Amino acid sequence: MPHGLAVDSEENLWLTDVGMHQVFKYSNGERVLTLGESFVPGNDESHFCKLTDVVVSNDGSKIYVADGYCNAHIVKFDSKGKFLKEYAMPEDEQPLLIPHSIVLIEALDLVCVADRGNGW
Repeated sequence: MPHGLAVDSEENLWLTDVGMHQVFKYSNGERVLTLGESFVPGNDESHFCKLTDVVVSNDGSKIYVADGYCNAHIVKFDSKGKFLKEYAMPEDEQPLLIPHSIVLIEALDLVCVADRGNGW
């Protein structure tokens, strides 16, 4: 079940599938990268659980995924799909509940998150 959609600076199409727990990258109509394991939810470096959105840096070197409905975090990968980092809120702040949409503001080095569960 497709959920999130993005187009990067090279006009590649990125799609999150909330039911399959995967991210797909398409170039010229061909699938060229898949993140996650088909129909296998999880919470580790190679699995998602009902992910919601994807965004790619302008230079294509970083992929950010909102793994929202179950895991409530943002995950960062390199351009080849190698896990780099997991983001969550600091312990002294309200935790992410359902990170639903993400936007990069690269000039300010910001990853902005719309959290459906928190209403922001």
